[in-house]
Amino acid sequence: MTNTPLPRSLDPVPGELLPGYLLRLAHRIALPPLDLGHLCGLTTGPIFPARHLVRLDAAQAQQIADICRLHPAEVHALTLAGQAPGYTPLRIDYLGRHQSSVTMANDGWVLTAFSRYCPDCLTDTAQLPGGSVWQGAWRLPHTFLCERHNRLLAWQCPACHAPAFSNGYRSDGRWRPTQLIPAPGQRLHPARCRHRAGSGRASACGQPLDQPTGEHLRPTPAMTHAHRRLAEAATAGADHEVASLGQRVSAQSFFNDVRATVSAVRGSWPMASEVFAELGSMDAVTAHVDALRRPHPERTAALGDGRVARTFGHPPADPLPAAALMALTVAILDDPNGHHTLAPLLSALPSTSTAHIRLRRHASHCSPTMTAVLRGVVRLPRKAVGKPALFPQPATHRGRLDPHTIPAVLPEHWTTPLDELDVPRRQLRRDAAIRLVQMATGRSRRSAALYLGIPLGSLHSATVTIRPWQKEPGNAVAYQNALHRVAEIAIADGEGDPRGASAR
Repeated sequence: MTNTPLPRSLDPVPGELLPGYLLRLAHRIALPPLDLGHLCGLTTGPIFPARHLVRLDAAQAQQIADICRLHPAEVHALTLAGQAPGYTPLRIDYLGRHQSSVTMANDGWVLTAFSRYCPDCLTDTAQLPGGSVWQGAWRLPHTFLCERHNRLLAWQCPACHAPAFSNGYRSDGRWRPTQLIPAPGQRLHPARCRHRAGSGRASACGQPLDQPTGEHLRPTPAMTHAHRRLAEAATAGADHEVASLGQRVSAQSFFNDVRATVSAVRGSWPMASEVFAELGSMDAVTAHVDALRRPHPERTAALGDGRVARTFGHPPADPLPAAALMALTVAILDDPNGHHTLAPLLSALPSTSTAHIRLRRHASHCSPTMTAVLRGVVRLPRKAVGKPALFPQPATHRGRLDPHTIPAVLPEHWTTPLDELDVPRRQLRRDAAIRLVQMATGRSRRSAALYLGIPLGSLHSATVTIRPWQKEPGNAVAYQNALHRVAEIAIADGEGDPRGASAR
């Protein structure tokens, strides 16, 4: 592979994404997009990987720059990471887990399986070299309208009624793997439908998409407001703060709040529709939720709605329910008292539901207010963060505290310092007794429990409760301070044994 520049190239248009740029350039130089991808080093076979949508490494960007006569910075600006730096799902460390570009390309919260589009925008740019421009923002799940033309985006081809910029379905109704450009081996004008029906070797539909019919849905004021809020956060810098539930938070926390709210609204539907009926288009959300709740075989059956399988847990593919759902979501987050609206929705989620499980995974990455309402209503497991817990307990009172004076069930007046801690009382007092023996003798945790006559099952119960709680910020220090106060009370009780005959 040589980096010989093409005889002719194109300047990228602001907001253009890599697939659209390659489509225009391939059309201008009369090459199939896949062949251009080979020249640019983006693929070596018949598959055009969608991971290049997300970000490019330095070598890939340089290769494209050399071939297309661009600067590497211009190439990086053709990726979603370059166009939406504040959009949380595009972060490599999203929700505390490392994401590869492949993982992101298949996550419906990162990008849609196809591109929505505005027919009017395709018409307006039809005279540019290479043809019509596909905007990068159209690929983001929260971009559902065109403010310039005051219309909801389209997504289906007017001829074949399938997603116009998609790689199509398999015979069983499921999506084919997403590619950077659908039907990459076929030469088509950028504004033509590239959906392929039937087998993967079928010809693309080819229907012109830049011919507005005049029949389109206009967004409500609430939809337009939500779209602006989401777009502002997605393009925000690292220091930019966004309002959410009455607080100024980072764009990262805001989008995590958005995702949590979408899960709560959709999982408890139609409860939210009764509160926000004035926002309009609630019937579109109802149809979307009803489709998601169909049995799995019906959602993935051949000739069925394969889009539903792809969008389960993600924003809807259809821009109308997506707009209605996001308008409702932003309305909740705009309200400083929105947590009062969220609480009953969250309480309605079954603990085994997909929404509940999803919330457990990313609750700690939300804003403080959202995390608090999730922890209080959904009863999320305590996440281990902060400094390591003190296991085993150090022998800080050896020679001062007599282990023979420590009972398995601590006297009430000993445990007063423990009452200030937010943890189940029974397990805490049992754990405190074990730790007091360790503080006095330096024994292992198991040995201290056996010394007190505490069954190993009870030891395990206390451990699984106290260990994660102690790992939360501030709890380990607070617990140690309380234990030291308990030890001082025990020492002050003198040499008498307070355990009595019933202690063991």
